[in-house]
Amino acid sequence: MDASNKPEALGGPRFATLDPARAAVVRGLWTGALGHTVRCVPRRRTMAAPLDGEWLFGKWHLRCFRTAAAEWHWLHVLPLLGICTPAPLVWLGDRRRNLLVTAGVEGRSLDAWAVEAHRDGWLDAFCDHACEAVAPLVRRLHGNGLVVRDLYWNHLFSRDPRQRCEPVLLDVARVLRPRWRWRRWVVKDLAALWASLPVPVPARQGLRFLRRYLGEPVASHRPLLAAIVAKARRIRAHAPRYG
Repeated sequence: MDASNKPEALGGPRFATLDPARAAVVRGLWTGALGHTVRCVPRRRTMAAPLDGEWLFGKWHLRCFRTAAAEWHWLHVLPLLGICTPAPLVWLGDRRRNLLVTAGVEGRSLDAWAVEAHRDGWLDAFCDHACEAVAPLVRRLHGNGLVVRDLYWNHLFSRDPRQRCEPVLLDVARVLRPRWRWRRWVVKDLAALWASLPVPVPARQGLRFLRRYLGEPVASHRPLLAAIVAKARRIRAHAPRYG
């Protein structure tokens, strides 16, 4: 784990450890010579650049140093807890303008896989993956006192839900260790997953997911289930800020 939680200048110690090909791509992202925009919101822009069959992703943080610092921190800490994240490569810049670069991950987002599964008739296999891989991931996070706050299916990547593979958690800048109102945050994470499913999924599969997350029958957690359903309804009714 990288103990320093601050950006460095181009050519700094972490940059110097990169292999020449990756270093060239990082330099291109930093100077604007490489990369195309894959997501843009006020104060943050994510760029992608290809490299020999893989992709590097650079996230620009403009005047939001704390968000970048949080993401750099959790990219190093979460793998120590058994949570797969994109590999952090380098963090460049200063408090006004900085670029955090990670390696790409294999596969596609689980919301895209869900659409394919629904269309091609293997939704049960998708639900199996959700229960066998995603539910334990969320349980592990919560068991370590952490919540995601952006726990949507498009922030989880998988090589193929039909294979036994660990999902990768993206966009970890908003991971939080709450000091109070723990149940509220747990409900929000679980409701965000239910609300962000892009295709209809039988309620029994949702209950199965919750049972795997809880590690015991759902019947003894009816107030929690009701809170999740109500919160999911509110999330679906909420217009996204940035489309």
